[in-house]
Amino acid sequence: MQNYFIKLLIVLSVVVFVASCTTTGNKKTDEQQMTSDKTMRPPFGNAEDIDYAKQLWAKMEARGLNSTPANLYVGGPPHGPVREVLEAVIDGKRIIVKRNFGGEGVSVEAVSQNRAAFLKAVTVMAKREDGYDAENGNWFWVKYKPNGNLHTNAKGMKLAGRVAKGMDKGCIACHQSASGNDLVFAHNKEANASVVHVE
Repeated sequence: MQNYFIKLLIVLSVVVFVASCTTTGNKKTDEQQMTSDKTMRPPFGNAEDIDYAKQLWAKMEARGLNSTPANLYVGGPPHGPVREVLEAVIDGKRIIVKRNFGGEGVSVEAVSQNRAAFLKAVTVMAKREDGYDAENGNWFWVKYKPNGNLHTNAKGMKLAGRVAKGMDKGCIACHQSASGNDLVFAHNKEANASVVHVE
């Protein structure tokens, strides 16, 4: 009888030991899980970026940034042959809105007569909180369709967040060559590209 209890104790000990090893081996600490999640998350197009982009569009609507006309000027790739730029402050932070026009028959005159017919995209730089992306001015980049939905890249990723961070091409790479400061290109009347400031 005593041997039976000893054997039972040994079997139970082994079962408990194996179970604890299996659980411990698969369980990540909260810190490991957070680090893993941040490492695995792409720099743009994730759920948090998409949600922020939706909120930003609503705030742009409320401020009239999607309906206020601005100075039209001739442009080029990647933003389109005709554009207009507005600047404002939302939630105490700078936002730059560029409306990009294109399509058959596009010209400054044609767009001035019917902006909606030629509007292809609304590209936005919006300042985020310190530490969001310090090495790139803490800018949030987003490319909207005229209805506020998000454009995607060739891989189907939504263009919102730290778009193309670390890549040779894309929003951040292009704006790192900006002649202005803080990744913002200089706009001036000489180039017929003055910015409309929305109060």
